[in-house]
Amino acid sequence: MIILGAILAGGASSRFGSDKALARHNGQPLIEHVIAALATQSDKLVICGRTWSGQTEITDLPVPGLGPLGGLCAALAYAATHGFDAVLCAPCDTLGLPTDLAHRLAPGPAVAAGQRIIGLWPTTLARVLCAHLDAGGDRSLRAWMAITGAREIDCGIFTNINYPGDFTPS
Repeated sequence: MIILGAILAGGASSRFGSDKALARHNGQPLIEHVIAALATQSDKLVICGRTWSGQTEITDLPVPGLGPLGGLCAALAYAATHGFDAVLCAPCDTLGLPTDLAHRLAPGPAVAAGQRIIGLWPTTLARVLCAHLDAGGDRSLRAWMAITGAREIDCGIFTNINYPGDFTPS
């Protein structure tokens, strides 16, 4: 399986109060921890919704501002036009992603239990998600999971950073 790793990084970080992707943990920005985790299990990485040095940036689809599904839609569309079989996605603010996440979630569609934004999505869903968002459909991950029949898989414990107190910056 040829996997595109997609880091969802287009959020406003409103609960955090500053750009979460840049918050430092163990001397590195949070986004670098996610890049490291996905790079070992993806054939290529893209950053959805922002620029990041040395990485391919893609703009959320069909328009920016649609939340995680806009980033996932962009990643699936990119994957479909570039020969990938699936998209492994995670937000830029997650610590502790396992290096075998894609294997744990396969076959997709599947999400990590308790962290539905972390998932493995077959590229064949690109047109379905774009049509859903174009039609103004429910933009929740729960609704998207119901449409696709995505399974929830126990993949261990991750730390999703929403507030400054959720981790010890360094």
